Amino acid sequence: MDTEALSADDYESVHRASRRLAARYGMVTLNAMMEAWEALVQDIEEGFDAEVVWEYTQMLRCRAWLAEAWPEFTDRIRAERQAELDALDARFELATVPLHGQTDDAKWHSRRPLTIVGDPSLELPGSWVL
Repeated sequence: MDTEALSADDYESVHRASRRLAARYGMVTLNAMMEAWEALVQDIEEGFDAEVVWEYTQMLRCRAWLAEAWPEFTDRIRAERQAELDALDARFELATVPLHGQTDDAKWHSRRPLTIVGDPSLELPGSWVL
């Protein structure tokens, strides 16, 4: 973000979204969810561990939170973080493929890691089979 101080309205928009979503996601912050999304994208790019495939949907909750919270943020917050989010989404798309039966333009919740590493004998979800 730029060096100009955020306004009270900017901060309140983030706090309001966090409070509204707390029942489903716990009390989290925009920065924490952006960091979690970046970490997950990096894990996927490096090869997603077969031992945690059944936790993948849970791991995507950081991106779900961002999707739900984004409209509540002020224009300034969205404008300053949009490029970062777009870059992470683009990296995610390059490192994933659509789930079986989904279209090529499937969003994050309908994609799976392209590269699965670890024990090849572990069972994968049916929608992950090509």
